[in-house]
Amino acid sequence: MTGRPPTLRTIAAISTCAAFLSLSACTGGSSEAQSSAPPTSANSSTPTPSEPLSPADPAALERVVPEPAAITAAAGTFTLTSATAIHASAGAEAVAADLAAYLQQQTGLAPQTTQNTDAAVQLTLQPTGGDPSLGTEGYTLAIAPDSVKITAATDAGLFHGVQTLRQLLVGTKLQDGTVTDHPRFAYRGVMLDVARHFYSVADVKAYIDAAALYKVNEFHLHLTDDQGWRFAVPGYPKLTTLGASTQVGGGPGGSYSPADLKEIVDYAASRYMTVIPEIDMPGHVGAAVYADTSLACDGRHHGPVTSLSPAYDALCTSSTSTYRFVDSATKAAADATPGGTYLHMGGDEAQALNLTQYNAFVQKAQNLVAGHGRTPIAWAEAGTAPLLPQTVLEYWNTAQPQSYVLQAAAKGTKLIMAPGSHAYLDQQPVAGFRLGLHWAGYIPVSKAYDWDPVTVLPGIGPSSVLGVEAPLWSETVKSLADAETLAFPRLPAIAEIGWSAPNTHDWAKFSHRLADQGPLWDKLGIAYYKSPEVPWQ
Repeated sequence: MTGRPPTLRTIAAISTCAAFLSLSACTGGSSEAQSSAPPTSANSSTPTPSEPLSPADPAALERVVPEPAAITAAAGTFTLTSATAIHASAGAEAVAADLAAYLQQQTGLAPQTTQNTDAAVQLTLQPTGGDPSLGTEGYTLAIAPDSVKITAATDAGLFHGVQTLRQLLVGTKLQDGTVTDHPRFAYRGVMLDVARHFYSVADVKAYIDAAALYKVNEFHLHLTDDQGWRFAVPGYPKLTTLGASTQVGGGPGGSYSPADLKEIVDYAASRYMTVIPEIDMPGHVGAAVYADTSLACDGRHHGPVTSLSPAYDALCTSSTSTYRFVDSATKAAADATPGGTYLHMGGDEAQALNLTQYNAFVQKAQNLVAGHGRTPIAWAEAGTAPLLPQTVLEYWNTAQPQSYVLQAAAKGTKLIMAPGSHAYLDQQPVAGFRLGLHWAGYIPVSKAYDWDPVTVLPGIGPSSVLGVEAPLWSETVKSLADAETLAFPRLPAIAEIGWSAPNTHDWAKFSHRLADQGPLWDKLGIAYYKSPEVPWQ
């Protein structure tokens, strides 16, 4: 995606702290960080001539998730002080503001951005496009005793470099060395289900922040399902008065106004993520047919759905009014998420329809989505229908053979890999866990890490794989803390699958790098499950 709008700079500098930390943590940082900071001086990041450089320590650089493409340690350390300043080249000012806010979060110090080109910390956009091998999201991070330099071809690359710097920071020190990095896949997504349980805008933004730390670039927002419809569609007011009024267990539900969705979209953009809205159809439409019974063919009254299980309702695929509704709803979703490329049209578990009805719906719905300027994404079941050349399928159900997915891929359809048995964050990590389900099996963090997107579905070639996604369905997830507890530490594992080259995947080493994330999560207030598989400090 392109760089974020400059109006987000103030939000970027403030909202992260507000989303994750208490006031005392935002203003003071940890006592350990404060006590370890050296006295302020004009050039306190540079060792005096008599001060020997510490030896190169590769282990101090081998703590980053996802694993970078290349790391070289050097002798010495850089020490952040209250005098440390950050300079950004033209176009990188917003990322510099982010970095200053992040460093204050983690250390309690308050580094300032400056126009001084001699500042110790430099963020540089390369005017010639940079190293072609690093692509549009790659970066180089070079740390020396007196300087920290992040260079990239785009501001997204700089932002990813900042996330690496955050993870490398121990107290106020950075081990000297060079990190060169770029992603394996272009699509690296997370999905949050706000239909089964509704989440505030602040909670959604906090989840975006946590995912951004691991270089996720797509935020799939599951806006509708049996248990709730969460956004407004012109001409269908009952969708937000009735369809949004409930959730699993019968709670109050809720919906997002156009202003709410704009705030989410803008915030995601500030974290270099694109929002992908999903309207699940022609199945999983319990909330829609509760709001407007004419959308179903059966003529019966459809009440609210508050159960964990699907209602197995379906849109009336033979009615022209259904397609007027689909056209209006997809247009509203596209309009509410400007700047996006994709729109997810669902398509899973439509058992109430026969194959002919289902395929006819998929064909018409994808054309309507495309007519609103979006690339359609559908769950893998849609592969039974003739697809537009640009339509993308999302693979999830590892329990059933899906020859139609292989056939679609053979014709050029791109795939997002989200295998339920590895990547579904709502599945319990162990038996008896207080959150989640286990219909796809238990997924300990080692299993979330133990798969490859190009081999998880035999018969799929590398060129067919667009990327990976980690969905979080919310049947049992009632709060941000619940969501984080299921997502961490497994979300970083799946993020590494999407970012890092397969020859770097090593569970033993990864588990130690994952353990190094724990103190940062503690400082940021991210709730996480202390899996016994990970050697936490």
